[in-house]
Amino acid sequence: MADKSTSSSSLLMWLIDPVSPTGESAPGRYQFTADMRSWLFPTAFGVGLLILSLVALFTGDTQRFLFSYLIAWSFCLSIALGALFFVMVHNVTKAYWSTVLRRIAEAVAWSFPMLAILFIPIALGMYDLYHWSHAEVVDPASPEFDPIIDGKSPYLNEPFFFIRMAIYFMAWIIISYKLWTRSIASDVDHKPETNYNLRFTSAWGIPVYAVTLAFASMDLLMTLEPHWYSTIFGVYFFAGSFLGAIGLIILLTGLLQKRGGMLQQTVTTEHYHDLGKWLFALVAFWAYIATSQYMLLWYANIPETTVWYRVRLEGGWEHHATMLVLFHFVLPFLILLPRATKRYLPLLATMAGWMFVMHWFDIHWVTMPNAFLEGGFHWVDITVWLGLFGVFVGAIIYRLSRHSLVPHNDPYLQRSLEFENF
Repeated sequence: MADKSTSSSSLLMWLIDPVSPTGESAPGRYQFTADMRSWLFPTAFGVGLLILSLVALFTGDTQRFLFSYLIAWSFCLSIALGALFFVMVHNVTKAYWSTVLRRIAEAVAWSFPMLAILFIPIALGMYDLYHWSHAEVVDPASPEFDPIIDGKSPYLNEPFFFIRMAIYFMAWIIISYKLWTRSIASDVDHKPETNYNLRFTSAWGIPVYAVTLAFASMDLLMTLEPHWYSTIFGVYFFAGSFLGAIGLIILLTGLLQKRGGMLQQTVTTEHYHDLGKWLFALVAFWAYIATSQYMLLWYANIPETTVWYRVRLEGGWEHHATMLVLFHFVLPFLILLPRATKRYLPLLATMAGWMFVMHWFDIHWVTMPNAFLEGGFHWVDITVWLGLFGVFVGAIIYRLSRHSLVPHNDPYLQRSLEFENF
């Protein structure tokens, strides 16, 4: 746990970074050297786009705004969840190659308090987002009574929904808080038990994470169509989350090196090579889970499950589905397959950015057909996404600017610096 002297005092600052700045204690090669524009610009850019997006809300297109916001918020949440998993797997397996990357992943993972605050518009827009929240669908006297939704009402009701969301965020905040604060505290005063404590938190955190991520993905996205169900949906969401997080780690690391001149001779081609392996593996894993879900539901041929795909394979959404197959799997798989791709940063960064966009595209395809039967994009889809993401990234860079970019007292650091692929 963080020492009191290193804890942030104000609640607002705690939401962004619960630890006071410690960057001055880091060796020069690990210090954040860019100025405040590095985090102020994406934050201001994001806020500006969010303000612009309110035009849709105040001109009567409330449902479109809310669905766009849900997609953008779920996208940012998924990235934070993917980064949290990366940190926990790193700790529990005693990995050393990724030690130089761990701080960046930790900074991404400590986004849950801010995301909890940004959940408020979704909570206020429940009626427009979730059909099961309509009182008439569970009222036998109403002409809109739905016996299927009524049968699920012990689970699908607003009080229980908010209780579950509180539990999910409480679990994620506790886990990420312990990992973030202990890691930062070790920069100032490293204790022999620090790595054991990080492994212990990760060991119990992984099963808690697995359960909460699966249920949260179902609550937030799967229940948009309350008649539909898929027991593999949580794994599908996880695959995209981890893929998106790896993409962001690659992009942030490359940005710090190429634009800011930081982490030179620290993160090398060897580390990018391993990140490229993860990116390639997760492209294949996502495709495997997506195919498994489709084939199982198609083979079972149950109307309540097949209708979900029917809506997404007509009305223009079939073009989106084709693009997912080609640009979320086939093309990235072929490009990332060669060893050379993973060791050439410009191409690897391009693919990381591409998969990042396709992850949003995937969530858009999963979510938007529940409300709009005609496929396509609205300008507010893009502005809300980039707006929320700008604020999300600005907060991450701000956290990184306050601390060492690398856990410089970690006993595995030297091995990570010398890491080579064979």
